[in-house]
Amino acid sequence: MLIDTHAHLNFPDYEKDLDEVINLSVRNGVAKIICVSSNVADSQKAIEIARKYPGVVYTAVGIHPQKTDPKNHDSPEEQIKKLTELTKEKEVVAIGECGLDYSSIPPGEAERSKEEQFSLFKSQLELAQKLKLPVIIHSRKALNDVFSIINQQLAISNLSGVFHCYSGGKSDIKKAEELGFYFGVDGNITYDVGLQNVVREIPLTEILLETDSPFLSPEPFRGLRNAPENVKIIAEFLAKLKGENFKKVAGVTTQNTKRLFNI
Repeated sequence: MLIDTHAHLNFPDYEKDLDEVINLSVRNGVAKIICVSSNVADSQKAIEIARKYPGVVYTAVGIHPQKTDPKNHDSPEEQIKKLTELTKEKEVVAIGECGLDYSSIPPGEAERSKEEQFSLFKSQLELAQKLKLPVIIHSRKALNDVFSIINQQLAISNLSGVFHCYSGGKSDIKKAEELGFYFGVDGNITYDVGLQNVVREIPLTEILLETDSPFLSPEPFRGLRNAPENVKIIAEFLAKLKGENFKKVAGVTTQNTKRLFNI
């Protein structure tokens, strides 16, 4: 069994063929999918999708560090309040994706100040701690600040989670391990040699498989819409990279996922 721990099935990319995408993934051995969110509206939609596919799709509710919904003029406090209400739904297994992003703004999104990013990130970590839910961390060109904020929160109470699409170097692996967090491995591992060298250093017992669908399609589908079924390609590549057999990679990463998300 394989589990895709990070897919955006709530994005418009799947509006026309979501049933087909999910059914094809299940037929290809992807038994469970965690639908991850980037804003309050996405979070509500993710819950609705999980309700439609019980036992297959689960939900992470969260607010991305950049404004993925620039037309939403709710204050950060109002957004957190709405997000908190959504966490009462049984389909929710995590908070995310949340974190910090200092990179250039993608089309269709808007920038947040560092102060607003910090506030939203800390609030979501506090929510995760209160509810004893894991967090899915988004970090782009901001890893040192992310580490700092997580450490501050860990001084208050326990916190668990995963670094989505881990992009730190070898020197940062130990820092993430000391936090007790997992590492998300995505389709870019099939073509990014630098990332391959980093992932070789990460124990299999600390890795979760992700597609980040509809983004980051692995070779040979790079540049096309990604889908959860492609988590099998990522697992097969990871097995070769680690010198392990496919069954072991599938088994260990599945147990890692069940342990973190309690599914």
